Amino acid sequence: MLQKEERRKKIIETAVVLFITNGFHGTPTSLIAKECGIATGTLFNYFKTKDILINEIVIEIKESRRKVILKDIDTMTSFKRKLNKIWENLIIWSLENENYQRFLNSFNNSYITTDSIKSEIKNNFSFLLSMFKEHIKEKQLKDVDAQILILNFMGACFFTKNYFKLMEIEYDKKISNDSFERYCRGIQL
Repeated sequence: MLQKEERRKKIIETAVVLFITNGFHGTPTSLIAKECGIATGTLFNYFKTKDILINEIVIEIKESRRKVILKDIDTMTSFKRKLNKIWENLIIWSLENENYQRFLNSFNNSYITTDSIKSEIKNNFSFLLSMFKEHIKEKQLKDVDAQILILNFMGACFFTKNYFKLMEIEYDKKISNDSFERYCRGIQL
């Protein structure tokens, strides 16, 4: 018998695959439970409703991703090096967690996701917002809305990640760095 945390993890992983394959309405809780090898009632011991399950998955994925993308940035000495490390970590995380990324793409701004979760998601990248604002204030970056810089940063990261997927190649640091440098030139960094 699986331990409680292992079972919860299995429910989440199974639900993610089913939600991205069948959609929210096409995935009944009974199917999630069946695929996990548990009773539907057992599933409800972990997540009271399907909406709560979705919101919990979003939170867990975001927290996990945030920890990974912040890995080792404290060892970087400059803003650009920190930003490059975040870039690299985010792309690698996205490549290694394709299902989670697809899930986030589908449910991040869904009507299912509560306003408090959406607020928490926004705060998930507050560290990056602070970094950009600080460097704009110090005139190390062009004076542009920091939110736009974050969205551009995220978009450029995901386009770079998609390049690896489309070309069916492994992560290549040189290609990633070339893309990062183009981004930096665009924001005058």
